[in-house]
Amino acid sequence: MSTPSHVTTGAASGGPGTDVLRIAGLVKRFNGVPALGGVDLAVAPGEVHGLLGANGCGKSTLIKVLAGVHDADEGQVFVLGEQVPMPFGSDGLRARGLSFVHQDLGLADAATVVEHFALDGISSKGAVARIPWAQQRRRVAELLQRFGVAVDPDARIDQLTPVHRAMVAIVRAVASQEQLREEHGGERTPQLLILDEPTVFLPKADVDILFGLVDRLRQQGDSVLFVSHDLDEVLEFCDRVTVLRDGKLAGTREVAGLQRPELVELILGVQIGDVQRPTDDHRARPEVALSVSDLTGEMVDGVDLTIHPGEVVGVTGLAGSGIEEITDLIYGVRAAKHGTVSVAGEVVKHPTPAAMMSRHIVLLPADRKTLGSAPRLTVLENMSLPFLDGDFQGGRLNWKRLRQRAEEATQRLRVKPQDTTALFSSLSGGNQQKALLGKWLDTQPAVMLLAEPTQGVDVGARREIFRLVREAVGAGASVLCATSDYEQLVQLADRVLIFANGQIRGELVGDQITKDALTTAIYAGVAA
Repeated sequence: MSTPSHVTTGAASGGPGTDVLRIAGLVKRFNGVPALGGVDLAVAPGEVHGLLGANGCGKSTLIKVLAGVHDADEGQVFVLGEQVPMPFGSDGLRARGLSFVHQDLGLADAATVVEHFALDGISSKGAVARIPWAQQRRRVAELLQRFGVAVDPDARIDQLTPVHRAMVAIVRAVASQEQLREEHGGERTPQLLILDEPTVFLPKADVDILFGLVDRLRQQGDSVLFVSHDLDEVLEFCDRVTVLRDGKLAGTREVAGLQRPELVELILGVQIGDVQRPTDDHRARPEVALSVSDLTGEMVDGVDLTIHPGEVVGVTGLAGSGIEEITDLIYGVRAAKHGTVSVAGEVVKHPTPAAMMSRHIVLLPADRKTLGSAPRLTVLENMSLPFLDGDFQGGRLNWKRLRQRAEEATQRLRVKPQDTTALFSSLSGGNQQKALLGKWLDTQPAVMLLAEPTQGVDVGARREIFRLVREAVGAGASVLCATSDYEQLVQLADRVLIFANGQIRGELVGDQITKDALTTAIYAGVAA
């Protein structure tokens, strides 16, 4: 059983007058179809409140209503006991003490930390003004120091680590609220910070660092609404959790004493069994599908490994162990310092994505938004990219055939909505991942390189992805799955290689692969 590792400073069951935010009967329809069907939610002062649900359950719509992106059709919203008239306007509830940090963080890579904070100061005044840069630097340095964020105010965003970027975004959101309150001469009241999946691309160690910052917010009486698909994070860090299902409230629970299976059932509406090993009756063939010898990169150091047709090989380890770059080195996304990659016994002299694709090797990268897809293109266009050469005839693309293939794939993979003309960015994380996986499965790959394939994906979509991978393996494909998700390895892998300090330090096979055994092996590898 997982329980929160902190003590709540606010009453988690406060009445309407004490809630930082209370939502009653919120309804939002699109073309007459309800995306939210009467949702209730309450967040108490000093509370970290989890918001969960399967992809497409209405979480994003709810956040966008609060942020002013969408106007609700019905319902009531109270902030600190006072009803807020709707619609909220383009700024949403920002003037009422709500601030938002989304998954993309809303930061510009080429701008500095202090420039982001200064921009907020200008926008709050509603006019262009001369910026007192020395004063801004002192203010930003004091803010970062107060929240324990060791970042230079003059550092560019693209120079920061992912966790420091997320921390800067959070401090910026909190500081913006504080500045707004000061300008209006109001006394300090509890703020509500809404974190919309900020941890989805962070390793566990960085998640712990980020939640150290969240703890500081709670200790000063502020609240956090934490949107996530990671059940373990929610059970570890939250006080209460609210679950949406099909746009409606499935329930709200105290996290203390909440069992993981109960939470999963609340999300899916059905019970699922414990984590099970694969029961496929196929066996790996003796020939070699892919091998690497003495592969070395920035983190990976002299790695040898072999993958056979019909097996899933997992690679796992702590952050910085090398699992973050192993698939990129093999695929040629990152240039190796030295070493060789061989496909079906043939050495690939200069691995590049094009060279690997020509040999039926595909890569599903961890960062699907930046590296795995073109968010501004449609679902059809994204799913058609691997087939453009084959469907280019007489100087024209055969869009009829491309569209038919994409529509068949979205139906087979249960991608929602099944509208190939929709922008890819409009799909939820789980549906994006299913579409990308389906695109590569349609190429009938010999080897699939998967990097954190279920990162940011709900429990229902995870099951679908596991099923698709095992079906491909049963048909003779090979899979190399690099992940820090132990449960995923238990359900998928035939073998798991343990990485530490860039090298393979151990191997688990078959029934040896359990969550406890993986944890033990990883820390034993680090100590070796």
